[in-house]
Amino acid sequence: MRQADGIHAQECRQDSLGLDERGTTFMTVMMIMLMAGTLGVSALTMTGLENSMAGAIRMVEEGTDAAESCVGMSVNVIQNSVDPGVVPATLIAPAGPVPAANAAILSQEINGAPVSMRNNPDVAVGAGNAPNITMAVNNYLVNGDIDFLYSKQRAGSDENTKDFFYRVDCTAANAATGATSRVIAVFDCLHLGSDTCQRRAL
Repeated sequence: MRQADGIHAQECRQDSLGLDERGTTFMTVMMIMLMAGTLGVSALTMTGLENSMAGAIRMVEEGTDAAESCVGMSVNVIQNSVDPGVVPATLIAPAGPVPAANAAILSQEINGAPVSMRNNPDVAVGAGNAPNITMAVNNYLVNGDIDFLYSKQRAGSDENTKDFFYRVDCTAANAATGATSRVIAVFDCLHLGSDTCQRRAL
């Protein structure tokens, strides 16, 4: 009888161990599935974030490129206008980027005459804007402002050879996305005898 009881007790212990192990296995599988699911969701979230960041960077680059093209065009306008003293007709709208209503003012700003036109407080964007340059680059509307800062005699040159310094301020805006990019540059342009303009550090 005792032997039968011992055998029965041993069988009960084996059955209970089997049940415990099955529970542990089930919990382990559930934990692994939970972790795998979490990792999967994290991977998807990171991919979405990376795509968003890449899109934002691309948008900034496109806007900056558009603004830089305005800076380049502004220098072209300065180079073609500084010696003759007026903006050439080929650069005035509709053929060129200079608004017709702004051409006479821009000619004064480029030559810094009268003196009141030097470092003119006009702006390309915002309240009371009167852009000197207006361009459409891809999906961006770009407005630019050219300001005569000052002039100085070039060292070792005759009296008529001067360096004219200009600030070019260009802002590109995408109406669909609301993205804007702004580039400001200073140029040193040699007046008379050369159409050379060099970009200077701000």
